[in-house]
Amino acid sequence: MDKSMVRWLELKKDTDYDDVIISSRIRLARNLIKFKFTNNIDYKEAQEVADRFKKAIEIIDIDNDFSVVSMKDIDSIDRRVLIEEHLVSPELINNKDISYYIINKDNTINLMINEEDHLRLQVILPGFDLYKAYDMSNEIDLKLEKYLDFAFDRDFGYLTACPTNTGTGMRASIMLHLPALKMSNYLQGVMDSLGKLGLTIRGVYGEGSRALGDMFQISNQKTLGFTEQEVIDKLENVTCRIIDNERNSRKTLLEKKSDFIKDKIYRSLGVLKYSRIINSNEALENLSYLRMGVSLGLYDKLNFVQITNLMLSVQKYNILKYKYYLHSFKDEDVLRANYIRNFFEKEEI
Repeated sequence: MDKSMVRWLELKKDTDYDDVIISSRIRLARNLIKFKFTNNIDYKEAQEVADRFKKAIEIIDIDNDFSVVSMKDIDSIDRRVLIEEHLVSPELINNKDISYYIINKDNTINLMINEEDHLRLQVILPGFDLYKAYDMSNEIDLKLEKYLDFAFDRDFGYLTACPTNTGTGMRASIMLHLPALKMSNYLQGVMDSLGKLGLTIRGVYGEGSRALGDMFQISNQKTLGFTEQEVIDKLENVTCRIIDNERNSRKTLLEKKSDFIKDKIYRSLGVLKYSRIINSNEALENLSYLRMGVSLGLYDKLNFVQITNLMLSVQKYNILKYKYYLHSFKDEDVLRANYIRNFFEKEEI
């Protein structure tokens, strides 16, 4: 089992936004004409939908870059690992008897088949790179449209199972690390402001999820009446303001509560390096403080990508997969602590 790096993170290049931005994602919702939406589809129809997408990908995949996987052929732990690494949605797993995912080698492009819609085309990239993610998703979308008939209306745009996705069918999102805004109690104000702008902020796995490790996703709420460029431009502009607010909050905390912040960061470092038992929430909380410590120049033995990778890798199902790989009978929290200690011994400069 390769636990060295979440694959899409391997493409990360240093940028000016690494202290706050985790990833950029574009997701397109599409449905085939003459087929019921997934929530009403029967097994035979669902297989025909899947077969059409698989054939189309086979035609356009001239470099043999994609793999097709049936969700029902993946064990329950591996399915949850895919969620923790932001590669598939919970809805795809709920539809495991009829759903597939088609993914490229570096895990940046993923086609979820028979999710809430017939297709959820996702591109996820590390860092602040929304337009590149959109260009990649648009390229695949245009290629698929040569061989598939998507449900489209001149007045309403792409037709989707949920009305909030109708129009462009596009959701753009940025994952950010916002510990200082949360600590300073400014996050609720940010959330209220985003709602007025037609944007929303959610937990690390999207709608209905918690903000583990102070990681949040900001995305557009509406897809009807806006072009893709308008959506992306607004999201990027708002994100830049949030980045500034987070950085200013970190600076203020360090200036006004220096001992408190330093204690949080160095205490977290001690917990991570020496604990023998640690649950996922505690691990993520301490890694969040440590990541902030890197941005404040208080810790320099790991970089942002290494800590982000560790934050993704110590979650529940990644550790359970690690447990089965080791054929270990140790408790999950014991193994997590062991994994983190080994990570620091191996990765610290």
